[in-house]
Amino acid sequence: MCKPVVSIEFGNGKVVKIELEPAEAPNSVNAFIDLVEKGIFDDREIKRIVPDFVIQPTYTSFDRDEVANIAVAGEFRANGFSNSLKLEKKVVGLGGDGKTMAGVSCFFFIMSDQAGEKLDGNFTGIGTVIEGWEEIERIERVDTKKIDIGEENVVVNEPIVPQVMKKVTVELNGHEVKDIEIIGLSD
Repeated sequence: MCKPVVSIEFGNGKVVKIELEPAEAPNSVNAFIDLVEKGIFDDREIKRIVPDFVIQPTYTSFDRDEVANIAVAGEFRANGFSNSLKLEKKVVGLGGDGKTMAGVSCFFFIMSDQAGEKLDGNFTGIGTVIEGWEEIERIERVDTKKIDIGEENVVVNEPIVPQVMKKVTVELNGHEVKDIEIIGLSD
C-alpha cells in the first residue's frame, strides 16, 4: 500500500516528516490529509507540551469554525477497531475521548514509550515520524507557561516563545483519499 508523507516546516526552517498509515486507520488518515490539504495546520503554534508524554500542535479547538474539533469514529482497540500501529515514541496520534471518537484536528507526537503505553488502545495512531525527530525533541525542551483550561488533571504547558508550524504539506505517493466519514464535532 502507498504511504503518504506529511512534511511540517517549522518557523526556524527545520522539517519533520510523518509517514502515515492508511492501512491501520483509513478514515482518520484521510480526514487528516484533508485538513492538511486545506492548509488548516499552516501557521499554527504548538499549544501543549507535556515532557516525556506528548506535544500537541492543537489542544481544544481551532479558531476556524469549519474545522473545530472535527470528529471521526476512533480507529483504536477500545472502540473495537483493529489498529496495529502501537502507540510509542515517535508515533503520531489523534486526540479524542479515549472511548469512541478521534478529534482529527487535535494531533499529537508521543514523546516516550511509557506515554505510549498509557495511550495505546484508546487513541488512534495515524503515522510515525521518519525524519526530523530532533526538532520535536528540541520543542519538548523549550520554556513554557502553564495554561488553565478548566479541566481537572489536564496539564497544558504552552511555549513562551511560539513554536510555529509554518507550512504543512502532504505527498500522497499514490494514495487515494476516499470519502471521509465525519461523526460530528467533539467537545
